[in-house]
Formats: sequence, structure tokens, C-alpha cells
Amino acid sequence: MVHFVKVSPPIAHNMYRYKDSKDLWKQVLAEIQLEVTPMVFGSIISRTEIEKEIENELYVACTDEFIKKNIEKKYLAIVQDAINRVRETETKLHFTIKKHVQQQMGTKVENKTEKEMGPLFQMQQDPQEAFREKAVKAGISPKFTFENYITGSSNQLAFAIATAVADRPGEVYNPVFFYSGVGLGKTHLVQAIGNKILKSKPGTKVVYTTGESFTNELVDAIQSGKGKGRYTSNDFRNKYRKADVFLIDDIQFIAGKEATQEEFFHTFNALYMAQKQIVITSDKPPKDFTKIEERITSRFNSGIIVDIQLPDVETRVAILRKRRDTSQDPLTNSVIDYIAETVVSNIRELEGAYTQVLTLTRTTGGEITVDIAAQALGKTVAERPKKLVNMNQILNAVCTYYAIKSADIKGKKRTQELVVPRQVAMYLIKELTNTPFMSIGDFLGGRDHTTIMHGVEKIGGETVTKTKTRQDVANVKQMIFSE
Repeated sequence: MVHFVKVSPPIAHNMYRYKDSKDLWKQVLAEIQLEVTPMVFGSIISRTEIEKEIENELYVACTDEFIKKNIEKKYLAIVQDAINRVRETETKLHFTIKKHVQQQMGTKVENKTEKEMGPLFQMQQDPQEAFREKAVKAGISPKFTFENYITGSSNQLAFAIATAVADRPGEVYNPVFFYSGVGLGKTHLVQAIGNKILKSKPGTKVVYTTGESFTNELVDAIQSGKGKGRYTSNDFRNKYRKADVFLIDDIQFIAGKEATQEEFFHTFNALYMAQKQIVITSDKPPKDFTKIEERITSRFNSGIIVDIQLPDVETRVAILRKRRDTSQDPLTNSVIDYIAETVVSNIRELEGAYTQVLTLTRTTGGEITVDIAAQALGKTVAERPKKLVNMNQILNAVCTYYAIKSADIKGKKRTQELVVPRQVAMYLIKELTNTPFMSIGDFLGGRDHTTIMHGVEKIGGETVTKTKTRQDVANVKQMIFSE
């Protein structure tokens, strides 16, 4: 099949330089990755490669028919546009299936189609294609596996529990509750459980969703029940309550939503009583929830609760080296070490920094050095704090994160649950606004400037020596700058 898409006039200077077809496709994939979700990129777009390049015609080989059909139907314009930008010319696209797949799976037998030969002679579906179809149907990206999950001291326990659950769902740990700050691999881990079960136990019904999707589907079901569509409440309930493995990400989203919590409570009970596996993730432990009913959080506490901490520098280096080796990117160990030592907040930002360094090098055409990496990261790091924040924004973020009131932080009580958030507020106000100690003291209930100095120094020291404090501060910062 041949497709044509109208392209914009080429830019004057070609910012892309590629040595061969393989390098061309790497750059095209890098462009597409910025425009699609990680799940779409990992499960569909990345499963392609250049077969051949003839003048202004490009032959793109897909791993199987499933990938080919999805790209042609849903992502053709994005792929075509990325190719046009990199090649700077109107390109005729041909999508094919890899030759070894065609040989194994051929669609005709003695020039007769499958339909003509009858059901006994119809070709069997490729196992890999069948698996991907199941994964996509379950809402899971096939790219999230245990094999490409890098472990270290920060996540070893979580990994061990996840693999045990995947081997014996519903038997060893149930329910399982993973929590951590943003970008530390919760989604990867929970989807790896689903992928492993789908591969090793093909008949198992795995359902993955997020707290937000669960809520939105319930709203749709309620509206449909009033005659606005076909999707009924029974359809909704059957989807989740008949699952063998129920994976729900970011459960904190249902906080404050009474109807969603009611439905989730009954779904949880139905699955638990039937000894079906339940895995939940959140950005905080159950004890810190304030707007989720106690009858729900008590059920979370009935299973095993696992904390995933910030990765240490060795784990960050391993993550980046794994990505480099898989993609065959031209990054030296010294550049990777620099990135890992510079970006400590979370894995998502770590991989974003890696992409930033790679992109800068491709646009300049120079060699990737530590200086180039510093230049790329310097831009990234410098841009983020430019968003002006004030003391009230910081205080509100601290109060939200620790589930306390601003009046308590400004008050005189010195209980442990108030002292730590109060000192974190002192530290962040000083770091992000550079407000004088005396003014911070006035803002936080008229405290002496020496008290503020002590709090700032204490938290500053603990961000170096204590993983939990470092993670808490990083999480609050994330909340501040994502508003």
C-alpha cells in the first residue's frame, strides 16, 4: 500500500544528518516519540525498521500485520510527517511485513486464499501478535517487562514481590499496594506483572486501568444508563469484577469522588472474595489519604504495602546504559555518568535528560561530550525554576503533600507530624524564593530567624543523607512546578 501526505516546504537548513537508512530511522523514531504516548510508541511504533530507501521512496518493515494495520489506520500522518521533516522532501511510504514473518505465515496456499481453503486450512495467528493484541486489549504496553526493569537497593523489595505475584497471582500477596513519588517506575512494575501473566498464563483475564480512567468509565456508564449510549453499568461492572488480575494505577485520583469510591469498594470486595489478584499503585501510602473512605484504605492495609524509593546513582547509571545499549546510541560511559549524577529527582526526568542530550547532539552534528551534556542539561535545569513561585504556593504544596493544614504549620505545636513539614516548608521557601530568614519566620507564625536557619540547615543535610527526606522534597517540588 502506498500513501501520500502533503508536506510543508523544506526548511532552509537541514538540522538532521544521517549516515545511512538505519540512522535515518532512529531520528524518525526520536521525532515520533515526542508526539505519541509511551505505550503507543513502545507497543507499536518502535516495532518497525527501514527495509530499503530508494530515492524518494521508503519501505518500512513492520514486525507483523497487527503493527502494520495500526500504523496505517491510526498513526500514518504522524509517521509520514516525521519522515518528511527528517528527509526534507516528499516521501512515498510503503509499509510491509518482515520477510521471515511472511515466509512463516504466508496468506495464500497454492494461490488460494484462507477463505477459499476453509477453516481447517486457515493460518494460525503469530503468538507474538496474539500476545500484543491481548496486552493492548488489557490496556498494557508490551514494552514494560521484568527483563527491562532495572533494580537497585531502592526497588529490590518491590521487584521481588511483583515477580512473585506474576508467578502465582492471587496466592502469595493480595492485595499489593505499591507507592512512590512520581516517575519512579510504579507503572512499569505493575504493567510488567500483567505482561508476565499474559505470557505465562494465556487464559488469564488481566485488566489494567488508572484511577482517572476508572472514574471516567463509571461516569460514561452512568450516563449510558440514562439512555445516552450503549455502555451500561452492568458492562462496566463485568469488565472489572470478572477479571482474574486487576491492576489499577494512581488510585489517589478517586479521592473525594463518592460514586467512584462506592463502585471501587464493591469491585475490590468481589475480586478479593473470589481470590483474584489485586495490585494498586499510588503516590502516597494509604495512611496519608484524607479523602478516601476508611473502609477502602483499611482494605489496602490488609495486604502488603511496598515503598519504592529514589534510585541511587548506580541504579541511574544502569538505567541509562541499558537504554543506550538497546538503542545503540553514541553516548560514552562518562557522559552517562554525568547525566546520572546530575539528575536525581526521578527516572522520568532522568530519561528526559538523556533524550535532551541526544537531541542537542543530533541538531549540532557534533560529538557527544560531557561539555555538550552539561550544555543540554544546563538549559533544561535552568528553565524549570524560572517559573516564579511565592511562599503561599510552597506552603500549600507542603500542606497537600503531608495532609495537614497551613494553620498547623504556622501554629505553636511541635509534634513530629508537624515539625518535619514545617522544616520542609522553611527549606523550600529559602531555596526557591531566597526570602530572608527573618521574613520566612514572620510568614510561618512569627518564628525567630535562628529557628528558620536551623530548619533549612537540617532539611538540607537530610536531602543528602536520608533517602526519604530527599524523595519528600523532590515530590513537593514536583507538585509546585506542575501546577
